Amino acid sequence: MEKQQIIEQIKWMITDGNSDHEIEALLVAEGLARAEAKYTLSVIKNELFPHEYPIIPEPPQSRNYLWIGLLTATLLILLLAFHPWRKSKTAEREITPADMILLMKAGPGVYTTELNKINSGWVFDQDKDRWENKKRKTALAIRMEQLLYMCPVLHDHSFQDYLESHDFRDIIYGKPGSKIYQNSEFMFTIQTNGAYTMISLANR
Repeated sequence: MEKQQIIEQIKWMITDGNSDHEIEALLVAEGLARAEAKYTLSVIKNELFPHEYPIIPEPPQSRNYLWIGLLTATLLILLLAFHPWRKSKTAEREITPADMILLMKAGPGVYTTELNKINSGWVFDQDKDRWENKKRKTALAIRMEQLLYMCPVLHDHSFQDYLESHDFRDIIYGKPGSKIYQNSEFMFTIQTNGAYTMISLANR
């Protein structure tokens, strides 16, 4: 029933001599808690007979606040648990020699997916026939059976340190700004020119 209908029904029950218990049962059946039912009944009885029935104190709302708090916390947990960034597998890091070797072995069919697992923003540019990440100013291409990676100049030695710690030998090479590292399977060539570094990976 609507609120006004309930009130009219209660007034009729009061004047007809129904007990408080019966009226409270009606209110509880309409969804009110027992304490709220008692309070609502006292308000209506006071309206009908103001000198005979005072309004009882309103029930505390702490229970409602508790439920609201619990509901808010639950929704927040669900939001955090299922937010898209929770599902994202993007590491947001720099490409390593191990990444380039895995890409070389996997083939270009998975490059877009695998590159975006390393750092987001990679797309394939058909006109240039290469993968680009404009956010990071990096690019990756296949040229003459070599995997080429272009990135802003490397100011640290993490790439070279990785190669040296994984059994790649530093080959003496006369061209300024160039280094070659190789093992029994692969050869990396690192060339720095101006603001960019070009890294090529080839099978031996």
